[in-house]
Amino acid sequence: MRTPLTLSFVLFALSLTSYAQESTHNLDGSGKVLVNNEKVEVVEYLGKPEGNVCGVGEHYHDAHLTVALSDAKVLLTSTEGEQQSAEIPSGAAIWFDEGTHSAVNEGNKDTKFLLVYLKE
Repeated sequence: MRTPLTLSFVLFALSLTSYAQESTHNLDGSGKVLVNNEKVEVVEYLGKPEGNVCGVGEHYHDAHLTVALSDAKVLLTSTEGEQQSAEIPSGAAIWFDEGTHSAVNEGNKDTKFLLVYLKE
């Protein structure tokens, strides 16, 4: 199957560059930037149980691809207060349009996500 091999290659390539860059993505200091060049920005987020998943409190993201590196149970809350709970398996890749939300780890294990922002 082509998808797991492609994902494995991307994760391998990211691991080679993850030690070279030590900055954060959000104004709140969350998210570790692994790659930032003229084509892409890749940000790693770690979430503790009952903690934030991809930013502190309500926050904004540009359109991006999220890749789950762990199983996760996440509660997303929109700016209008609408809530959606989602169980996300490790290895899932999900496209998100730009928007503002809060995201909380509802599970009992740490979560790990990569957010991939394409630059035009």
